[in-house]
Amino acid sequence: MKKSAKIVVVGSGNWGTTLAQIFSQNHQVHLWTIDQKEADRINEKRESPFLPGFKLSQNIIVEKKFSFSLSENDILITAIPSRKIEEFSEEMISNNATKCIVLNASKGVEHTTLKTIEETMLAKLPDLQFANLSGPTISRELAEGIPAKAILAARDIALLFHLQKNLENDLLFFEFSRDVKGIELAASLKGLIAIAVGLADGLGFKTNIFGLIMTYGVHEFVTIMKFLGVYHKTAYSIAGMGDLITTCISENSRNRKFGKLLAQGYSREKALQKVGMEVEGVSSAKTINKLAKFNLSIPLIACVTRIIFDDVKDIRRELLSTLRSISG
Repeated sequence: MKKSAKIVVVGSGNWGTTLAQIFSQNHQVHLWTIDQKEADRINEKRESPFLPGFKLSQNIIVEKKFSFSLSENDILITAIPSRKIEEFSEEMISNNATKCIVLNASKGVEHTTLKTIEETMLAKLPDLQFANLSGPTISRELAEGIPAKAILAARDIALLFHLQKNLENDLLFFEFSRDVKGIELAASLKGLIAIAVGLADGLGFKTNIFGLIMTYGVHEFVTIMKFLGVYHKTAYSIAGMGDLITTCISENSRNRKFGKLLAQGYSREKALQKVGMEVEGVSSAKTINKLAKFNLSIPLIACVTRIIFDDVKDIRRELLSTLRSISG
């Protein structure tokens, strides 16, 4: 693997922009946007509309995606909504980018098939060198220069060391895992629990209820992971419990904001509109709801799913009755 590899972040939202800023400390970074119009808009102000108040580093080159060809040594960091991963994989094939290193920083699973992002991409691009980035990483805190630790997950140990060497700095540092699927599932599930904490917040509840929700949430992570044959102890890692707690307590969390708005009387559509960015927990709810057919004991997640999609009139009663019914 060559040191001269390019670092490319695809996705100019708050998370993609933050990652570009972090990695531009030590490298030139290409930030790829959906089209040239978006690239021009960001270049004009040197600021992402999703991360206002933060000027882009001079080491960041903003351009439309696939402005140049990717080699197998280049590091492509995906920070786009999970629902767009399959479409983006097709674009990679069209642009002959089939063997580069992909570091996935998107969170979610494909809601019609329950496939993780790794499974979705490798089904189309089997020669990719794939890794996953996850953990307690609120983008705005990192953008403000507050450090964080994340997990790099890959089946290839050499790839993990290569990514650490190229990407780690004094702002973002890493631990390793080979449990790619478990890390991805934990990242997908935590948004649902953060929505539940947001619901509690919007109802005027405080830390007593927040703590209950987070504890029961981790239990349900384990239930789902065991059912899917995934190493369930990943639920207690920084990519599981760590990311869950961070997302639940942070007022910058989109999932928590969405839940709070629902509890304050906003419709699902209005709440999503007011958040203004992708809320992965909503997509995850559609996915996990399919598991109800297998009679899994996930009452908290089932409750959140009902509140999101079934137009529940009395959210307070629905949430409290669910919390009362859970034991263990």
